[in-house]
Amino acid sequence: MQNAECGIKTRNHQSAIYTPKSAFDMTQVIACFTREGIALATDSRATWFDQTGEMRHFNLKKLLRLGSHSAMISAGAGIGVEMGLAFQQFLQRQGEEDIDQIVQPALPFFTEQYGKWLRRREIKHPPFQTEPEAPLPFTGVYFILAGYSFRDRTPPFHLHLLGSGEDGISIKIYPTSHIILIPRSLSMERRLEAQCEGGSSLNQLLSLCRSFLRKRSAEEEEIGPPFHFATITPVGFKEIMDKEVER
Repeated sequence: MQNAECGIKTRNHQSAIYTPKSAFDMTQVIACFTREGIALATDSRATWFDQTGEMRHFNLKKLLRLGSHSAMISAGAGIGVEMGLAFQQFLQRQGEEDIDQIVQPALPFFTEQYGKWLRRREIKHPPFQTEPEAPLPFTGVYFILAGYSFRDRTPPFHLHLLGSGEDGISIKIYPTSHIILIPRSLSMERRLEAQCEGGSSLNQLLSLCRSFLRKRSAEEEEIGPPFHFATITPVGFKEIMDKEVER
């Protein structure tokens, strides 16, 4: 359907991606776009288990600049960030800048990288050597590719979601709207939609995202600062410091 206020095509939020709660206990990412551009926000908390099975936390930057007008956010298993860095280097060698050209090789690239990682993981944690109670790293990964299209003007801002399916063994492309939250929050989606329809600026959207991240951080131990923000407009990608976001 067409959103008259935002001037962008949207899809019913109820048809959004499969996102099991257990998959995203360690992250919160947000992406949305209006006629002005794209707003991106993410936390930095990552989780791992030590040799005793104790949960540990550390910081991991999940927002990556891919090109002059594109970026990527990873969610789920920490290997997603490593795969994102490899994809960033791949694009630099290819010299791709347009989001349309970036998305084309993304699925085969992440499918190959994810398959290699799963095979290494199986060698490291063979079933017959794993205690039933032993915690293993979560294997699901999701990637949001965001960028500006120099070809498509209706609209020029694109969001693409790729990730492991319910089977956890393959990478797929998922349908999206102009608002993506992982994990989903229908109340936050409605608030972002209302701000979009009200003509809010990207900085105002980022301010709402920051408030939401702070709330989620207070509720969930696995979500925490520092928070990272960025915008993509016709001028290009811009990372924004927390203190620069409107209060």
